[in-house]
Amino acid sequence: MYLAPDAEEEEIASAAAQFLAEAMPISRLHATTGAAVIADMDKALRQALGGMGWFALAVPEEDGGSGLSAVEHALFFREVGRQCGPLDVLAQCLAANLFAEAAQRRAVIAGEHGVALLVPDGSGFRLIGSPAAELALHVTSEAAGIYPLDGLRSENRPALDPANSLRVAEALPAPLASLSGTRIWQLGQLGVAAMLVGIAEAALDLIVEYAKVRETFGRKIGAWQAVRHPCADMAVRAEAARAQLWYAAAALKEGRADAAAHLDAAKHLANLAAHGNADTAIQLHGGIGVTDEHDCHLLLKHAMLLARVFGSRRDLLGRLLHARLDD
Repeated sequence: MYLAPDAEEEEIASAAAQFLAEAMPISRLHATTGAAVIADMDKALRQALGGMGWFALAVPEEDGGSGLSAVEHALFFREVGRQCGPLDVLAQCLAANLFAEAAQRRAVIAGEHGVALLVPDGSGFRLIGSPAAELALHVTSEAAGIYPLDGLRSENRPALDPANSLRVAEALPAPLASLSGTRIWQLGQLGVAAMLVGIAEAALDLIVEYAKVRETFGRKIGAWQAVRHPCADMAVRAEAARAQLWYAAAALKEGRADAAAHLDAAKHLANLAAHGNADTAIQLHGGIGVTDEHDCHLLLKHAMLLARVFGSRRDLLGRLLHARLDD
């Protein structure tokens, strides 16, 4: 890959899209009579993903992984984003890259143990992910750690995003494993940026298809400038975010000194594209766009959550202000 995925990389993206559309479709998040919304990643889905090797894309072959790169990692998580995949999937993948002990790493790669994402919240922490997860991952730009959840006291909280469960905890036990450096943060930032790009693309696809069939005043709404122009803006936002995502993934793969700056730029543009496109899709769909049965509101809520992990707007812009890029 240089500035766009090559044929082999596209095959991986296509395989991921097909698998996730069947195993983790966005339709799972629509409540139906007698059934609850399926949030998080349950044991069956976790083991199915593990069996296909999706958690180990960027894990070296000698450590039991696929030995692929940040590019394949980004391609996979773009498809996860299109289906509003839970953050458990990313946490599991990052944990597989953190564990140095072989048995623990194999268990995470295979999906035998679940991993939730741990986010600081004042003096406490928020746990984003399945209540059945045995482990929690905490990542900063300088280090990462895995914590056991057995016996940890936590309280459930209502979540804006139905794709993820939310709990709060006051304190944490000693970590089971830790790793210094930026690798886990950068893989996490790239994964979230890719998920946001997937959301931006999915929102654009929804309104383009709707504009082909919805009629007003005897014409398809896609014929009106009031619809065409916002759709064009959505396409530009998605393309800008996607291009920067590919560049950041390639920079990380090649070990460029300015990879961190490109990742920050990718996350910022992905934040803008996902939120802007999901919001515009709701507006252009009209009344149906805000109904519980439609996907638009799911994309917006998921984008709002993802925009707040692995780099908020203020943090990203602050670092980009002082960033230095290689020639």
